[in-house]
Amino acid sequence: MSTNAIDYAIMDLCLPFDESSCREKGFPIMSERAASVPTDLETEKEQVQARAEEIVFVDSNLVTWDGSDDPTNPMNFKFGTKISALAIVSTLNFLVPLGSSMFAPGVPSMMTEFGDANSTLASFVVSIYVLGFAIGPLVVGPLSEMYGRLIVFKVSMSLFTVFTIGAGECNNFISLIVLRLLAGLIGSTSLAIGAGSVADVIPIEKRGKYLNLYLLGPTLGPATGPVIGGFLSAASWRWVFRVIGTLSGVMTIVVFVFLPETYGPYVLHVKANRLRKETGNERLHTEYEDRMSGTVAHFMKNIIRPCKLLIMSPIVLIMSIYVAITYGQLYLLLTTFTAVFQNKYKFSTEAVGLSYIAMGLGTLISILTIVAYSDRILLNMAAKSGDKKPEYRLWLLLVLSPMDIIGLLIYGWTVQYAVHWIVPLIGTFFLGVGIFATFSPTISYLVDAYTIYAASANSASTMVRSLGGAFLPLAGPKIYAALGHGWGNTMLALIMLAIAPAPVLMYFKGESLRKRFNPSL
Repeated sequence: MSTNAIDYAIMDLCLPFDESSCREKGFPIMSERAASVPTDLETEKEQVQARAEEIVFVDSNLVTWDGSDDPTNPMNFKFGTKISALAIVSTLNFLVPLGSSMFAPGVPSMMTEFGDANSTLASFVVSIYVLGFAIGPLVVGPLSEMYGRLIVFKVSMSLFTVFTIGAGECNNFISLIVLRLLAGLIGSTSLAIGAGSVADVIPIEKRGKYLNLYLLGPTLGPATGPVIGGFLSAASWRWVFRVIGTLSGVMTIVVFVFLPETYGPYVLHVKANRLRKETGNERLHTEYEDRMSGTVAHFMKNIIRPCKLLIMSPIVLIMSIYVAITYGQLYLLLTTFTAVFQNKYKFSTEAVGLSYIAMGLGTLISILTIVAYSDRILLNMAAKSGDKKPEYRLWLLLVLSPMDIIGLLIYGWTVQYAVHWIVPLIGTFFLGVGIFATFSPTISYLVDAYTIYAASANSASTMVRSLGGAFLPLAGPKIYAALGHGWGNTMLALIMLAIAPAPVLMYFKGESLRKRFNPSL
């Protein structure tokens, strides 16, 4: 404010008391002031008023981070802490899906022991585990956004260990199926919230590499599980569950000892609770306080969120269905490999397990390619457009996913005509490349599009994806019995070709769809 303005303010204080003293100090009296007010004073008042209107109200009771470099903010964790957390979560994400298919080579001996030869039931014992993946995320994803990631990991891994070890001691189908379902349901935690854990600590421009390493588990686990399972099942199918249960027990201890809380809003919630106790100020809160409420109403709201995303967000629904068909195809193949290579090529139980290696190698090549180029492509495209759009994550999907169709055709027709076993295995190599290239970029896309609700978006996708993985394999034996492996796999290839426009649509129109359909969560 100018000197003149200050003088007039002092003058107003002086006038009521001593008019003459004001004159002596050079201040005009009221009648004189009217004529002597600078013409720019009103303009100055308008400028002051305009600046006052720009002032943003600051909530003194809002608890937030202590600066941009606050070490308690998961985004600011030391590099070693981040890598340790991601390594633990990624290991869990490999271990749990490993249990879905590791049992497959042992199914024939289990069926013999239980006195049943129903091929559909044999597939169901494997796929029921994946059905648990469809149910669990509806609960564990939202729970992690209310109570943090850590407590959910601790409880789920403890129960997963118990259910898995119990499955290895079953003496009838019913108890085995129930425990397999429970193990899949509770084990789905790593699938549902692991991607959210990556998003908690890694910024978007670096996230692709780490997220894709994490996503290696859901495809490499099922592809390599039978390799180990083949040798274990040669001793007894029960050893599959004993080994997984033991590994799970070890990882549960690791989670309790080494895994930090990575969910930023929950870390702030804990900080606010501590400050309320220390200061006695009950009005202290975070901007996420409503989300942290433990009431039944908020719990239901959080559980409904994944379903809400499926219903109201076209990108979540379309991409989830797209991945579900691919995932169902993966488990259909995994549950039929044993019969194909034992009956057509006379492989032993151990050799059947080794037949899964080709798909695992394809998955590994795919992951290495995506890890090497995903972030690079994002940054290059962002440099041109000026924005790091989530849709850029889909570029590699468009390039590599056709490998899936090629693999289906090679595998199907070479098995149909009993061509040397190396050729169908080459087909499964292409399948590994294409399936992971479909799965990984889709999850990366959803995580980048719904960062703070990444767990809910991933839960929605996991639910739909797992339904495909649970039920499509049940149709496998009937499809191949009716059409043979040639036309049966050609039908799967045509289905993949029919849904191929989905990611193309998302790549070009995803941004506008996100803006148009932006549900209140």
